[in-house]
Amino acid sequence: MAVHFGFRLPLTLLVSIALLVVGLMMATRAGATDPAASAAAGDLRQLEQATAELGRAKRAAEGAVARLSRRSTSALSGCASSGPGWKKIRRVKHAPQRGLYVASARRLLADMRLLIDQQQSRIVAYQSAFERFGAHLKAANVSQPLLSEAVAAQARRLAAYRDIRSVEATCAVFNKLTSRVREFPTRTAAQIIRADYRAAPVARRIERHISNQLRAIDRRHGISYRDAETLDRAGDLMVRLGGNPGYALGFQYALSLR
Repeated sequence: MAVHFGFRLPLTLLVSIALLVVGLMMATRAGATDPAASAAAGDLRQLEQATAELGRAKRAAEGAVARLSRRSTSALSGCASSGPGWKKIRRVKHAPQRGLYVASARRLLADMRLLIDQQQSRIVAYQSAFERFGAHLKAANVSQPLLSEAVAAQARRLAAYRDIRSVEATCAVFNKLTSRVREFPTRTAAQIIRADYRAAPVARRIERHISNQLRAIDRRHGISYRDAETLDRAGDLMVRLGGNPGYALGFQYALSLR
């Protein structure tokens, strides 16, 4: 026996539903064949794969990082608190000048330790992983303009790391810089004022030796704050394209040494 329901869908509603279904099917088919969408998906897939491989390689290199870190203890032991550089500083009788040189020498040693233990050690430990990451990005040939800019920013940082590896941070460098220390006359009030102005540039040159070299490397490779902004926007774009937020963040900070 046939079962009859007590209501019928209006014809106009049935037509609307049919048109909606057809529209969704056509949109799905168009999205699947849209060259721009396919290219964006390809860009995303390649960047995520490169990021995933780099993450695995960095985790595998943790032991090497541990071995290479704290090398400054031995590299700078001969000038940590003694040696010709410190003797030159301690011969300065005028306390304000001597204090200025002591502070600059300590800052130089701190920068050298940071360079050796936190930067150069990681660059060395991650070198092969970084190089593979850079090669993958170069081969990806992404089509999205913003992602292309981000890839270029990563390449600039990778090139800068090669130069940072060669920055010298040794007792020989420390002693050479501190050999410029000299005591300026302070017999009169006028001489004391002049001495402060004359000693300050010498101290700045000592304490900023490492930081000046790192800034020069960034300038040489065209690195600026804009690179960080580009990578931040690229990470957001990767998420908007449907990418994994973890991979987007990983790509953004792929070459971080922290």
